[in-house]
Amino acid sequence: MSIRNTVERRNGFTLIELLVVIAIIAILAAILFPVFSQAREKARATSCLSNLKQMGLGLIMYSQDFDEAMPPAWIGYSEDPSKSVGFPGTARWQDVVQPYVKNTQIFTCPDSDTKFVPVPAGKIVNDIDPATGQPYVAENGGYAMNVSYFADLVAHPPTPVPDTAWAGNGSRTLADIPDPAGTVYVMDFKNGWGSFQCVWAGGKGSWWEQPTVDNNANPPTLGVGGWLVALHQRRLNVSFCDGHVKSVDMGFLTQRARSGPTVENGVGDYCHWTIEDDCN
Repeated sequence: MSIRNTVERRNGFTLIELLVVIAIIAILAAILFPVFSQAREKARATSCLSNLKQMGLGLIMYSQDFDEAMPPAWIGYSEDPSKSVGFPGTARWQDVVQPYVKNTQIFTCPDSDTKFVPVPAGKIVNDIDPATGQPYVAENGGYAMNVSYFADLVAHPPTPVPDTAWAGNGSRTLADIPDPAGTVYVMDFKNGWGSFQCVWAGGKGSWWEQPTVDNNANPPTLGVGGWLVALHQRRLNVSFCDGHVKSVDMGFLTQRARSGPTVENGVGDYCHWTIEDDCN
């Protein structure tokens, strides 16, 4: 007579086994979720660089059509330039570049909370967008032009001047930029009152002052009111005047001029924002 051992078949898991499985899943999630988040942010940063690349090419094409003139940050009233005081322009730089890139979506950074909206014909940038209730000037898409050299100002740029000096002046040309590969053209930007331009000078007053970096902010910011924001893993994306794009940190953007007309009392302006070749 043979003796058979009867083995009972278990259904399901014990409580301890379930807890072990849950713990393993939690550990894997803690490891993988940040990786996935970083991958998504990397994709958004890459998309932003692509946007800036297309903008840079569009800006260069504009200049080729207008004897190398760089597009102004905003277009005033051609009939009466005095009406342009206070920045009530009829269009922004994005509006004049859009016909070259044939795409309005590139003017919105994937990490920006502001969507770009074109200024319709017959409207000006300070008019209200009926769809959002916001002025068009506030719907800038998260990019801004460096206007330290955008127009032939009365004083040596970047130098603070009255608003009246902005009216009726001609644009700079690409030939005026001796170091196009080292001069900021368009970059990531976030301004509370919705600007599409960024201009700084040598610390001579109010919003023209040399801005400081706030590395304690998350993400880090640069400028009065945190105008420039390191949205992309503590870095900013920049398009330069020669058309190339680059991811940079705040240290790069705040390199000071060492010699030349942008140095005053031993302190130089931020050299990547000026038209001079003053970073050497």
